[in-house]
Amino acid sequence: MTHVTDRWRTPRTLVALLVGALIAVGCASNGDGDAAPDPADDDEATEDPAADDGDEEGDEPQDFGDPVTLTFGHPFPPTDPIQVNVWEPWVEEVREATGGTVDIEIHAGGALAPPPQVYENTVAGAQDIGWTLPGYTPGRFPITQIIEAPFAFDDPLDGTEAAWELWNEFEEFQAEYDDVHLLSMWAMDTGDLFTRDRPVETLEDLAGLTIRSPAPLQSFALEAMGASAVSMPAPDIYDSVERGVIDGYKLANSATRVFDLGATTSYRTVCNCYTGAFVLVMNQGAWERLSPAQQDALMELSGRDLGIRLTTEHAAMADDVAENYWPDNGVESIELSDDEFDRWREAVQPVFDQWIEERESEGVPGQAMVDRVFGAN
Repeated sequence: MTHVTDRWRTPRTLVALLVGALIAVGCASNGDGDAAPDPADDDEATEDPAADDGDEEGDEPQDFGDPVTLTFGHPFPPTDPIQVNVWEPWVEEVREATGGTVDIEIHAGGALAPPPQVYENTVAGAQDIGWTLPGYTPGRFPITQIIEAPFAFDDPLDGTEAAWELWNEFEEFQAEYDDVHLLSMWAMDTGDLFTRDRPVETLEDLAGLTIRSPAPLQSFALEAMGASAVSMPAPDIYDSVERGVIDGYKLANSATRVFDLGATTSYRTVCNCYTGAFVLVMNQGAWERLSPAQQDALMELSGRDLGIRLTTEHAAMADDVAENYWPDNGVESIELSDDEFDRWREAVQPVFDQWIEERESEGVPGQAMVDRVFGAN
């Protein structure tokens, strides 16, 4: 793992563009992390009359069953680029792939549930699909927290790949979501530390500051570094900073423009402090009401590939924010020296040690999970 500087931003952008290009040329998800079919195979299939899907005279069109309307709720603004650039097209893709039988209605801005309740609202069936951060429900997803580990990933694509590796390898991870049907998971762009009126250049500068934390593991890390941590959903940050309830916040760069925090913020400490984990989950009863053909079509457009698609969008948003939004708002970016960055990492090591100890005491292979996240052999 390397220290975060501008050197890793250009490769991340290139990776994001390459992944976006792969998605654009048709890498469809199979929902379980397997590689997409070779496009050449598709060409061969179209040359085989027996492979045509209902186009030849006498073939029956696929029966998707009865029409279904699903509610999809999330706590973020309807103008969020993730909704505009991913969810709205995805809804149309699902409708088309199911022959018009599955319609998804998006309810943004917490219309169906406030941020901390989106997951449980989906479990209860008050909404059919939910997009949320597991960190919004403290204590509910202790294993998922490791994806949000401080200083773990230089690139959100690495975080998404690690999440799926953990998912495929460890049943204990899957068990955290056994009360829903998981459609996808992903890591958003890496988050930095933002402050209202005090620059943070060293660990000592954090002393006495009250900082918004996005998830429990981040709260422990902030406390270990000398700050006071306050858990709160991202939509609450603006008012809390403006009124002086908090001195700053940890947040993914892409989200700072979503919640228009530029006017509240004077300094950004580039620290690669965490990578937020997102999930897209579906009520189990709603999933079971779908026909097998509808389920197959939905998962064809979900899973790991959807996660990569979402991560790529977050990364592109973050690059644009760093290039335009913060300079336009007069926010000063502070780069940590290598030595100082090492001090930050050393300060939070006890947080990892405690996480491993707690998981192992529960019979969960915490050490093996941390090794996967950090690429240990």
